[in-house]
Amino acid sequence: MSQLPKRKTLKQRIHNYISKKQDICCEKYYDRKLIIQQIVKKYKNICILRGEPNEYVSSIHNDLFTFVGVLFELKNNNDVEGVELWNDLDKQMFENNKLKPREIVRLLYHVPLYYLLSFLGHASYEESKLIAK
Repeated sequence: MSQLPKRKTLKQRIHNYISKKQDICCEKYYDRKLIIQQIVKKYKNICILRGEPNEYVSSIHNDLFTFVGVLFELKNNNDVEGVELWNDLDKQMFENNKLKPREIVRLLYHVPLYYLLSFLGHASYEESKLIAK
């Protein structure tokens, strides 16, 4: 007896569709500058809530890799493409071997819209967790 083909889940269908397009729709309706300002503001608040008000740049730097992966795990899994992407992202946030807010903002202007909005969502989630404590 043959099995019926499994129907793709909504999650899979959305992923496949956006992957083909390479980003979500309608960037013209979003103000990247405003989104980036919101991210920075949220991270400043996150660090204040953590009692580390001057660490927001480091926190943004660390969390920007959330969607790529942990470098140690990427290396252990021999994920060459992931390690390369991780290193490229990391390198773009520094100037003269110093982590620079200006370089992070510049980088955020060049990531796909879905990445930028996901990062804003991540910042909101992290901020909400701290507020709820």
